[in-house]
Amino acid sequence: MQLERKRALTMALGLVLGLGASASAWSAETMQQVMERRGLTEKNMLAAAKTYTPTGGRDEYLAFSSGGQSGQVIVYGIPSMRILKYIGVFTPEPWQGYGFDDESKAVLAQGRIRGKDIVFGDTHHPALSETDGDYDGRYLFINDKANPRVAVIDLHDFETKQIVVNPFFKSEHGGARADAGPALLQETAAS
Repeated sequence: MQLERKRALTMALGLVLGLGASASAWSAETMQQVMERRGLTEKNMLAAAKTYTPTGGRDEYLAFSSGGQSGQVIVYGIPSMRILKYIGVFTPEPWQGYGFDDESKAVLAQGRIRGKDIVFGDTHHPALSETDGDYDGRYLFINDKANPRVAVIDLHDFETKQIVVNPFFKSEHGGARADAGPALLQETAAS
């Protein structure tokens, strides 16, 4: 029994040392070795380097993408293409608490249509706020294709602050424009 235990311990130690040595050898690869092993060209490596953002580094740009039938907005960084945030807009989001606290419940309640709670949305066509024709980065507007609503997202904290219902439309697939400043919002619809 003692001999078997000794053998098992020796084998485990050998395995740990072997894995450590191979990991060390793996990390000691040169750029040329990685390129050869992966079948990459210098052009491939340059393209990868242009999009690489180190952990903790900041992207040069942010993109705001409509989430479609999820009813949310997705924020991702460029050039890294990392998803940075999902913003709850027209749909309760249990995993992040949106629609479950008093503040966000009140925002969702603004989206009621004819007194009825609408707990789904189809986000399309985000638009940044502008001042004197220049993007000011203060607000993001997004429309709900399934219902005649537009949401206002504050880009200071990336939270939905207001949902505005259009009483004249039944649904919309247009966009929102705020080129006259955040106090005036144009909404369009296509049939």
